[in-house]
Amino acid sequence: MKRQVALDTETTGKSDDGTPGDHRIIEIGCVEIIDRKLTGRVLQLYVNPERPVDEGAFAVHGISDEFLKDKPKFKDVASEVIDFIRGSELLIHNAKFDVGFMDKEWMLLGLGERTTDMATVVDTVSLAMKLCPGHQVNLDNLCNIYDVDRSARTVHGALLDAQILAEVYLAMTGGQKSFNFGDNLSGVESKRWVRPQGAKLPLMQVEPQREVVHTVSLIELAQSRPLEEVDGVQMGGSTWGPEFSVPFLKKGEEEGKKEYKARLKAQKEEMMNKLLNSEQRKLYEDFLEKDHELYMEWEDRVMGRVKKNKE
Repeated sequence: MKRQVALDTETTGKSDDGTPGDHRIIEIGCVEIIDRKLTGRVLQLYVNPERPVDEGAFAVHGISDEFLKDKPKFKDVASEVIDFIRGSELLIHNAKFDVGFMDKEWMLLGLGERTTDMATVVDTVSLAMKLCPGHQVNLDNLCNIYDVDRSARTVHGALLDAQILAEVYLAMTGGQKSFNFGDNLSGVESKRWVRPQGAKLPLMQVEPQREVVHTVSLIELAQSRPLEEVDGVQMGGSTWGPEFSVPFLKKGEEEGKKEYKARLKAQKEEMMNKLLNSEQRKLYEDFLEKDHELYMEWEDRVMGRVKKNKE
């Protein structure tokens, strides 16, 4: 049995030389492949990077500081990542970038291992350059070459990009009939990867509170980007399901930031009331309270505040 994991990350940015520098991971997406079949098992984690997201990075992935402030720290989810990737063959597009960021996280945790100690790493950029000489090998262009649907990729996202990478990889390595690499991409003839019709990812059992936090995260993401246009109206949403469809709210030219944030907050509240029951709302409030306490403890340490012991 050959187990592979397509992996992608989103980060707060990168240094001028392309290395992590003082930047951190904010999202990890993993998709499992066993014996060249997508199993439906995925991992998606959002992480509080304990530092701001650069404007340039935000323009790429649309993940804001506000969205990340209540997410767990990397140390709290590291074991999930390690369990998912250990012993696998990692498929990473431009592996040097993602592996560099993951290795930094392992170093900060004081682990004696690097990513290449946990798994074998395959750089799919290098693979694509060999299989598609003379063509750009970014994911968007590879989707064009291999007829992989990328319609949901309006912004970068780690899980979505990992899902697309998994399908592109299976298409690239699925056995080629013939290639005609002319100037026109339509001249490429290859064995296409066909997504099984009606295929749906199976639901994974998770703790009730984690499920609630994930649902709220999807609501916030649905608000953050236009996904489609319905009857002339731009709609936000999520490829996870139609229940996250919501009118995409743009900031008016004359509208103040407070007023715009108030509209977003009201829309989020309406969506939460629709998707969460009272027990789930309580779980989410408990999560926010606990996470705020942890954040304040971290801030006290960073700022060098010393609290007096209560007598």
